[in-house]
Amino acid sequence: MADQPTAAPGTTAAPAPVPTSWPKWIQLFIVYPALGTSLFAAVPSVWNEVKAWQAGVASSQLQLVEEQQRLWERNLACLQEQGSYEVDGPYGIVARVILCPATGDLLVRYHVRDFSPIYRWVALPVEKVNK
Repeated sequence: MADQPTAAPGTTAAPAPVPTSWPKWIQLFIVYPALGTSLFAAVPSVWNEVKAWQAGVASSQLQLVEEQQRLWERNLACLQEQGSYEVDGPYGIVARVILCPATGDLLVRYHVRDFSPIYRWVALPVEKVNK
């Protein structure tokens, strides 16, 4: 016990110094690669958020919006040359279906009473046709 310095009476001993930075080898081999991997893994999520923001939709709806856009472009010629089937349902629901014979996709138009109609393409499941 004699080799440890003692504080003078009425004073306290200074606390042990706390290291302010990590050792250099930990930074090079653990911290920087982990940080780089995290940032690299976030790139697809950020890209989807930017695309959703540009389209003006929620990021959870981006895949549906892109699929509907692809179907509209693929089936645009079918709208002018085909007839439609209309069904009146309960509560003033009116549904109209147009079948595109070239692709097998359906365009469904539905509305309730005086509300504006909603259009949705329903794609033909390719795995069902190939069986």
